Amino acid sequence: MTIVEFIDRYIKANEKGEPFQLSKHQRAVLLMMFSQHYSIRLWSEMKKSGKSFLAACILLYEVITHSDTEVVSAANDQEQSQSRVFATAVALCQKNPDLAACVVKTTQSEIRFSNGSVFRAIASEYKGAAGGRQRVTCFDELWAYDSERMTRLFEEMTPPPTEKGAYLLITSYAGYSNEGELLENLYKRGLKGKRVHRSLECYRAEGLFMFWSHTRRQPWQLGEEGRAYYAEQKRILRPNTYARIHRNEWVSSEGVFILPEQWAACVDPSRSPLLSGRLLLIGADIGIKSDNGAVVGVAWDDKAQKIVIACHRVWRPTKNQPVNLQEIEDYILELHRRHRILRLYADPYQAMQMLQNLQKKIGSNVVMEFPQTVANTTTMGESLYSLIKGKTLVAYPDDDIEAHILNATGVETARGFRIAKEKASKKIDLAVALSMACCAALEVGPVPTQPTWGYGWQPLNGKPKQPEPRDDFIVDPRATQEFIGRFGRF
Repeated sequence: MTIVEFIDRYIKANEKGEPFQLSKHQRAVLLMMFSQHYSIRLWSEMKKSGKSFLAACILLYEVITHSDTEVVSAANDQEQSQSRVFATAVALCQKNPDLAACVVKTTQSEIRFSNGSVFRAIASEYKGAAGGRQRVTCFDELWAYDSERMTRLFEEMTPPPTEKGAYLLITSYAGYSNEGELLENLYKRGLKGKRVHRSLECYRAEGLFMFWSHTRRQPWQLGEEGRAYYAEQKRILRPNTYARIHRNEWVSSEGVFILPEQWAACVDPSRSPLLSGRLLLIGADIGIKSDNGAVVGVAWDDKAQKIVIACHRVWRPTKNQPVNLQEIEDYILELHRRHRILRLYADPYQAMQMLQNLQKKIGSNVVMEFPQTVANTTTMGESLYSLIKGKTLVAYPDDDIEAHILNATGVETARGFRIAKEKASKKIDLAVALSMACCAALEVGPVPTQPTWGYGWQPLNGKPKQPEPRDDFIVDPRATQEFIGRFGRF
């Protein structure tokens, strides 16, 4: 029985119980893929093309048509291995009576069949996977295997010589160039082989059959519904992300962070810096010689539930004159006097003494160290990007802020997008300071647009201590002019 005949006979409903038939291109590729033995069978299409579903069908074919055998579904974590290919196989067994008749027992990670075969989902732990006698190991989304632990798992699960006809089944879309080289090396190996079909992107190399498609073929990817879906995806995804998951193209993990039109949508031409009377959340990116020093303050607009850029300042070092940290400290203290700082995040790397001074003068529960670790820069990037994309950040027009935002790049990691810069000459210090201020604002949560107390306010345990409301919170015009004289109009 060929694999196509098996699917036609046993799988007449999909995992939702809806009628199912293989598409024309799936039939053709499966017949070529299983026309002879290959130690590696690679199926790669864009997102939502039915790859995980086909993987479940192939594994079910192997366990039902071969008695006393074992197939394994592996992924980059235990949850994924159970929730995609394995969960699809469980659902197919439930929705198709001919498959259900072959099942003896189903557990959280195994399906046992009446012919003695077993379908197993395994965790991403190479030590526990060693020594298996599996006929087929399926790796779903191999692009994400970017660590030594994942590489070792892949190596441990290569076809054992004692199992005749054993092979690896890989389903995935494209990843990032020069990262997770397992999939990229297989892709390059396949392209060097012989193309075996004129219209289908099928390649045959020694021991490898590869189907690597860039074409939309499923009904839900075509027509008006498909055009609407992909148009929306283009609006919400970064260009590199869209190319990778919806065109199945290899891309660099480092790409444009914020598009000019996305930033322009957040700029309100009628706004200007706020001189006094707000509760500020501050981000400070401290450079001394090679980088700028930058401070950005944001405030909550509690009515609109948006974060508003309230003020900013940048200090640029020269060849003979580094950034003066005392000037930055004085500026922050003046902001605290005129507004009130609720939270300040700063990297202590080059400014520990300044932060200690500020903690004494403002409060240790207000001034907090925020080192630029990978985890923190990822949080910064994700927070700032989400606010800009969702248009919940409001900015006043400023060429420096815009330049620093557009200079920033986004590096995609397993945790999310990390803010970074492409070249040392392209400064992003204001973008970094803004992202830190936004992290502080999101952690604290919405606070009143304007405090109802006067200059006697003091923080208590990280929360504002509110005396009786006062109506004498008046901005002195002379103090305003003094502030502008010392620090300028930002």
